[in-house]
Amino acid sequence: MRQFEDLDITLDFDAVRRGAERVRGMLLDARSRFDLARFEYSTQVRIAPTEIPHSHPRITLNTWVRDDLTLLSMYLHEQMHWYVTWYSHVRAPQWRQLFAQLRERYPAAPVGGTDGANDEFSTYLHLLVNWLEVDSVSQFIERDRVVQHVRALPFYRWIYQTVVDDRQSLDALYRDQGLLPFREATQMSSDDLKLAALMDEAAT
Repeated sequence: MRQFEDLDITLDFDAVRRGAERVRGMLLDARSRFDLARFEYSTQVRIAPTEIPHSHPRITLNTWVRDDLTLLSMYLHEQMHWYVTWYSHVRAPQWRQLFAQLRERYPAAPVGGTDGANDEFSTYLHLLVNWLEVDSVSQFIERDRVVQHVRALPFYRWIYQTVVDDRQSLDALYRDQGLLPFREATQMSSDDLKLAALMDEAAT
């Protein structure tokens, strides 16, 4: 049996660190040029190069971004999860009614694959989050470019197509149930932000 006591293995994370530092620099630069504060429900950001981006307990980004559009899309998507979490707890009856109406409108919403989210709840949740993402990113970058970007993504394909194609009808529904207009982060109290930081949305 061969012995490997003489094998010298070096772990080199320089490229990973450079990638994380690049995204950190891009985010800081974007914050200096765009008024992102009104959509920043969390200012705790973690950059984990190989992870799937997620929202809680802190905003986690990866390094698969190359420009403002992809960065803002990723960053504001996760911020919108915080906003929707806040809404679900502050306006629980409207939250439940909203989900009931989404299920009625889209009874065959896909789960998994490239079209849907991980489970049924998450697919309907992302009809809120992704709509808000497109709308918030469009405050800073031309909407046509944002729409082109999200239509080309290899995940949530049905969800993005739906929030783009049904933009006006969903806008009306979200306003009727009090999700819109946005309650901007800069208008929220510390108690509001504690609700947004909860790990789980209210029950539907």
